[in-house]
Amino acid sequence: MRAKYFFRFLIVAGAMFGLFFGVGAGVANLIHEPQTTAAEEKEEPVQEGHRTNILVLGVDARSGDDRSRSDTMMLVSIDPELNKAAFISIPRDTRVDIPGSYYDKINAANYEGGPRLAVSTVEDLMDITIDNYVEMDFKGFKSIVDILGGVTVNVPQRMYKPSEDIDLRPGEQHLNGKQALALVRYRGYVMGDIDRTAQQQEFIKAVVKEALKPQTLTKLPKLAKEGLKYVDTDLTFKDMIKLASYAPGFSSESVITQTLPGSFYDRRDEYGNIVQSYWEVDQVAMDNLLDNLFSGGKLAVIKENSDSATN
Repeated sequence: MRAKYFFRFLIVAGAMFGLFFGVGAGVANLIHEPQTTAAEEKEEPVQEGHRTNILVLGVDARSGDDRSRSDTMMLVSIDPELNKAAFISIPRDTRVDIPGSYYDKINAANYEGGPRLAVSTVEDLMDITIDNYVEMDFKGFKSIVDILGGVTVNVPQRMYKPSEDIDLRPGEQHLNGKQALALVRYRGYVMGDIDRTAQQQEFIKAVVKEALKPQTLTKLPKLAKEGLKYVDTDLTFKDMIKLASYAPGFSSESVITQTLPGSFYDRRDEYGNIVQSYWEVDQVAMDNLLDNLFSGGKLAVIKENSDSATN
């Protein structure tokens, strides 16, 4: 039963902003038998693996709605040979071409064609192949954080938006599920969603640290039962077994974070008024982006602003 819950938990934790590998690494290390002999270790099959790319979508599904825009989009790339996992935040206002749609912001792809269209849109944008997707409703996010026991993070500034149930004060504090969701959804920064993605990345690291604690192991059954209510994924049981076999080599230091590099871009009307704002991806930075990150490179998120366009 423990293995069953473990693999289910990987799916659940994975949906929480792509953290299944950080969490899975901690859990796998906890349940690993330290008394295993050298002879037994030699008999264990070697798990060979390749870099796996998973698109993680966070959505706010409204009651009665069949389709939702993605509020959060993140590419998680796991390299078992390097024992590293890269988390690349994709700003929701990234300008893209969505086939068959008049929408041109990437968060609309999930609304227009579900996770599979979101996957193909990101593949075209980044010129990569995505192996799987994980989509999670934010209701599940809150539940998982609460079951985990909350997360200790530094809130960088006053966050207040009553219409979205956001009310946080600055400083290091232990957040429950509702507060954690407010933290990762807040966009009232100087640079809006770009600053928000940076804060989400800090939250990822905090959750990984929390998940590595020994007491997390006892919470797996409840996490699996609750979290699976809110998860949609094409990861199969076989996929999870393979991914779980990589986990023992990972730790909280294995996490690499990056926001997709680019610049702000405004579309204006004939009178100079802004009618639409975008994040314009730096296509030059897309070349070998993952290889650069895994080799220790860190890219500047913002390049020089693009010129605004007039309709």
